[in-house]
Amino acid sequence: MLDFQLIERGTAHATTVINALPSCKGTVQVFQKLFPQQLLAELLDYCESADWQPALDPHGETIKYRQKICFEHDTVLEVSHMVLENVTDDLSKLFNKQLTFNGLDLWKDTENYAIGPHTDNPMFNASLQMYIQNLSYLSTVFESTQDYMSNTWTDTAPGSGYVADNTVGLTHWLHGVVPADYNRYSLHATWT
Repeated sequence: MLDFQLIERGTAHATTVINALPSCKGTVQVFQKLFPQQLLAELLDYCESADWQPALDPHGETIKYRQKICFEHDTVLEVSHMVLENVTDDLSKLFNKQLTFNGLDLWKDTENYAIGPHTDNPMFNASLQMYIQNLSYLSTVFESTQDYMSNTWTDTAPGSGYVADNTVGLTHWLHGVVPADYNRYSLHATWT
C-alpha cells in the first residue's frame, strides 16, 4: 500500500529544492537532498533487496556492469514516480519549456562500471539523476565550454544529483570507476 503522506512530504521537499535552483537556460543544475531522508532510506532498502535486470542501451545491447529496475506498483518506486510527476510544473519553469513526465528507472552500477564522455538522448527534453548510494569520487562531470576548472561536478551524497536539458547535447561522464565489492545506486528520470 502506498504511503500518501510520504508522497506529500516528498513532493513538498522536492518542490522546495527545485524552486531554489537558478533557471537552467539550456544547461544543467546540480542539487542536494532532492528527497527527504525517509524516502531515500526506503529507496536504499529497496535497492539492496531488489531483483535487478540487465540494463540495455538504445540498440538493445546489454550495458556492461549496469542493471536496472523499471516501475513497480505499490513500492517505493511508485512513491518516487508520483513525487517526480508532481514536480513536473516546477521543472517546466526551471527549463522554461513545457515538460511531460515519462517515468523513472533505478540503476545499479557494479564493479568496473565506467562511462566516458557522452551526451544523453535528445528525444527527452530533460533528465534527472539522483544518487541513492555513491562514493565521493564517483561524480558526474558536465563539460564546460570554457575550461576544465569551469566544469560542473555533482555532489555525490545520497539525494544529490543533477537535472539537465538533454536537447543541447551536454557532454558529461562518470569521474572514476565503480570499485570491487561496491554497488552504486541511482534514480534516473526523464521528461519529454
